[in-house]
Amino acid sequence: GASFGRRGFGYVAALTILVILAGAAGMLSFENETGGIKTYGDALWWTAMMITTIGSDYFPQTAEGRLLCFFLALYGFAVFGYVTASLATFFVGRDAQNKEAELAGAADFKLLHEEISLLREEVKLLRRQREG
Repeated sequence: GASFGRRGFGYVAALTILVILAGAAGMLSFENETGGIKTYGDALWWTAMMITTIGSDYFPQTAEGRLLCFFLALYGFAVFGYVTASLATFFVGRDAQNKEAELAGAADFKLLHEEISLLREEVKLLRRQREG
């Protein structure tokens, strides 16, 4: 909860609900005369499907409806990216706090540490041979 709170997840969720409600009202007013979207419920369903990138069988007929559809699709892609990034940072953060979880690249760091240790030993051996 704290991880999502820091990233403003609640604000994005509230904004998304507002965008869906306003987008549905806009689609109903733009597309009502074409006969494609007849009720606010249909407009809500269409807008929600557009934002979730699932899409719908209906395509706007008016220029205003198409423009609104374009902006709803852009918003949907942006929110999808935001939610994906928030979830990824949440899980990465959980792994970072768990001392037993292997972090990404931890095996590589271990191998590099071993290689550096071996190189130090070789340098010490070469110094002894040169001095002695």
